[in-house]
This record gives sequence, C-alpha cells and structure tokens, in this order.
Amino acid sequence: MPQWLSPDTESAAALLEAHPDYRVLRSLPPLDLLPLPAPEGRLRTAAIIDTETTSLDPATGTIIELAICRVTFDGRGRIVAIGPLNDWLEDPGHPLPPEIVKLTGLSDHDLAGQRIDDARIIELLSSADLIVAHNARFDAAWIEQRYSSLAGQAWCCSLTDVDWRGLGYEGRQLGALLGEVAGFFNGRHRADADVAALVALLTAMLPSGRTACSEMILSAQRPTVRIIADHAPFEVKDRLKVRGYKWDQKIRRWWKEVTSNAAEDERLWLAEHAGCRNPTVRDITWYQRHRG
Repeated sequence: MPQWLSPDTESAAALLEAHPDYRVLRSLPPLDLLPLPAPEGRLRTAAIIDTETTSLDPATGTIIELAICRVTFDGRGRIVAIGPLNDWLEDPGHPLPPEIVKLTGLSDHDLAGQRIDDARIIELLSSADLIVAHNARFDAAWIEQRYSSLAGQAWCCSLTDVDWRGLGYEGRQLGALLGEVAGFFNGRHRADADVAALVALLTAMLPSGRTACSEMILSAQRPTVRIIADHAPFEVKDRLKVRGYKWDQKIRRWWKEVTSNAAEDERLWLAEHAGCRNPTVRDITWYQRHRG
C-alpha cells in the first residue's frame, strides 16, 4: 500500500479497482515516495521545468513563475533519483490579465515584490544534460529569450517526443496522461504542481516495457530532418495541414519534421502535391529541436 494513503481509504480503493466498471485515481504523492529502480549504466541529469507567463509571446510577456526539479536518469533512460523541487515567483510590474489569473491561480498579491533568482536558474539549467518540459516549444522560447547563455541546450518534450497515441493513449495533456498512464490526479495548475506531475508521469511504466522517460529520451536523441515548404502556394494549405505540416508565423512557412529515411519521400510529395520543388531541409537534433 502506498505510504501516503491510510489503510481504510486504500481498502475502499482496492474494492472499487476489482470491479470492471470502476477506475481509481490516487492523489499525486510526494515525489520522494515514488518508486524508483536501481541505476544501471551511465548517470546523467535532466532539469524538468515549467513556466507560467503573462502571455503566449516571450517578446511582449513576462515569466511570473518558474519551477525546476532536477532528476538523475540512468543508461536505460529511467529516472533513478529525484532532487528538490524549486519554485520562483516574479512580479511583472503590472496587474495580471484576468485570463492569466484564472489560468494560473496566481494573483497580483502573490507576485508583489517577488523576483526570480536568475543566477540560480542558470546554474541549475546550464549544468543539466537535458532540459525537459511538457510543451518544450513553449518553454524553450521563454527560457532562451530571458537567458541567452542557455541557447543551444538539449531539450526533450514529453508532449511530442513520446508517441502517446501509438502506445494506446488518447489524450496528450499532462493531466489526462497523469491519470491514464500513472493513475494519479493533480488538482493544481501552478508551475511547481505541473513539474511534480511531469516527474511522476516520466517514472511510469508504459506498455512498451519502458518508462515514459526512457521512451522520451530514446525518441528525442534520434536526429530528424526539418522540411520547410518554401514558396508553397496558398491554395495547398489544407493539403499541408492534412499531411502534418505546421505553420510558423515568424518565417511564414509550413514545416514538418520527419525521420532521415522519410525525407526523400517528403520532398517528392511536396513537388507533386504542393508545388514546392525546392524545400529547405535542415538536420535537427535535440540541440535545435523545439525552437520556433
């Protein structure tokens, strides 16, 4: 029985779990109570992070909360040790928009006079082998905009670097995956709570026989190719969407990331179906991936 549950509540939960019409979710436990395997092989460090911000654009917004938990992972990509969870708040110098208050649960009073410890952030992230977030494309933009010295760090994304649907899971939101994969629920949306949820999710075992962290690292470390559909005509946008291309507002181009083996087939498809005969092709590793 998990140490954070009482015998009576766990007995009731076990009774429900034995019935095929019920599924039981348990409250997210303290991170030091998560079961971890004995380490095998080389040990490395990942910094698991989450940011809360005043907007979606780092050029105009501000980070108002930043949480970091460093973990140790072994040669099989499994988390084998969990460090302390650090959390900082920062006063943006202006009232929060109502939608941000609703989304984050933070208030102007919470943030008044608060300041993120930038030196400590740089120390924790620059010394990690990997930085991990559940939507790394979002978090990496904010981190690299504020801390230019951290540009070029290796990033993993637990949202996209795990083939959740291929593994049989319908949702990809952190809360949904936490319940479906790890059997926990987490009622808070603050950055520290989301980091704790992500740590728990990454320790969970998947149907592949690997942990979520192992699957993520295995996928993320493989080089890919980013294909940018230069000069594709406007009228083929729906075909590109169906094909899995995404729109990059900054460069105003459609792009897609594929394995090296699939790159030539993608070139041929673009030439035949999207009027794009000279796409830009870039090799991508986890040192460039998840950037805008």
